[in-house]
Amino acid sequence: MNAHWPKHQQYHKEQKELAKEIREGTMSEHDRSVVEAQAREAERTGNEHLKRCASAVALSAEGDNNAAAKAWRKIIKQWPAESAPHHNLAVVLQQSRRLVEAAPMYLKAMELDEDGTEGWAKAAAAAFGMLNKEECHEVPKPEWWNDEGLKALSAQVVALVPDQASPCEMRAHVLVGSNSFWDVGARTSEETKEAATWFRRAAMVTRTPAAKAIHEQNADRCEGLAERRLAEEEAEAAKARVSREAAEAEAAEALKVAEAKAAAAAEELLAEEEKEMQAASAKASKAKQGKGNKGKSNR
Repeated sequence: MNAHWPKHQQYHKEQKELAKEIREGTMSEHDRSVVEAQAREAERTGNEHLKRCASAVALSAEGDNNAAAKAWRKIIKQWPAESAPHHNLAVVLQQSRRLVEAAPMYLKAMELDEDGTEGWAKAAAAAFGMLNKEECHEVPKPEWWNDEGLKALSAQVVALVPDQASPCEMRAHVLVGSNSFWDVGARTSEETKEAATWFRRAAMVTRTPAAKAIHEQNADRCEGLAERRLAEEEAEAAKARVSREAAEAEAAEALKVAEAKAAAAAEELLAEEEKEMQAASAKASKAKQGKGNKGKSNR
């Protein structure tokens, strides 16, 4: 799998597609609607926090990531317990290719969100995406950064947010264990097949054609790998079955031989007992005869 999935391929293709959308203005309508909605809500409520967030989102929509990052840092300084600014700052840092800085921000957003909520799940998926990159190899990892922990976490994440690309990607990559920066255990054909399903799901919900194509390719590779693993599992099962049957036959033969030896030993013991009984009987009879002859001589 590693030979077919060069590191960072997905990120670079997605970034190119993102840059193309920004240049061509295909994202502006969506971003404008988000900014306008936040601005209207801030105006309606007079909420200073919402006003500041709307301004920061507007800077991101304009592609000014440096200014947006500064804006989000100021918001975080004033409202440190809010998870959304941390998450949004992480997004801006990720778009600026400052991944080592983005990863802790996603983890902080995850920490500030309530466990089991959609925001928590989105932050977890984004944090995984950052931490599983070579650039973030030295970034301190959370306690769930191990094979069993990631399996459990990714299952919870997609249960909460099954209709977004990042959670689907997380579950797929964890299940297949490819290009991973944690100690990956063995993967079954069933897990690999499920990974293909989540890559297909990610392809369905992603926004960019380039990412869609990559997810489809990954799904195809997972399906091929699942078939090979299934064949290997079936071969191993057949080998184990033959070995088990041979062991059972050997055990049955050994039992048969042992039973035959036991029967022979029992027969030999019975024969010896019979012989001893006959000898004892003969001796008793002889002794009785001797007493009878002695009595006759006395008379």
